[in-house]
Amino acid sequence: MNMLPQLDTRSRTILILANIAMLLAITIHDADHIRQAANWCYTITATLWIINVGVYLPSLGALLLSLRRHRFAAIATSTSALLIPILFAKVHLWKPTFNVWGIWNSTFFELGADWISWSILALLVLVGVAVAMTGTWVMGRISRAHEVDAA
Repeated sequence: MNMLPQLDTRSRTILILANIAMLLAITIHDADHIRQAANWCYTITATLWIINVGVYLPSLGALLLSLRRHRFAAIATSTSALLIPILFAKVHLWKPTFNVWGIWNSTFFELGADWISWSILALLVLVGVAVAMTGTWVMGRISRAHEVDAA
């Protein structure tokens, strides 16, 4: 049977660092939303805080899999990291699919977001793509090692 092996130490370390970077980028983005809310005299509701926790769950799950050396950690890292730039760009540039984001149901264009917010959004997208690529690289590394071991 062609099962993926558990992560080796180097792959595990790389995925842990990548997932931490993704979580930090999301946190910086959220901190910017707190700054925006303060500047716009907007109160972030408890409901919005609770809903926003869901944004962290895919990357936290990928981090947990990485910490446990799970064979699906690289796939989880790539998938969760790709979701972030796609969904965040959709919410902030076009419109959210579900209107649960309070004032951020409006695009950055409509809100007149400043250069700081645009820069942090761009950083988040770039980090997401880089983390997804890292997960893919680890998948290739694991696959190659598995082929060598099988031969």
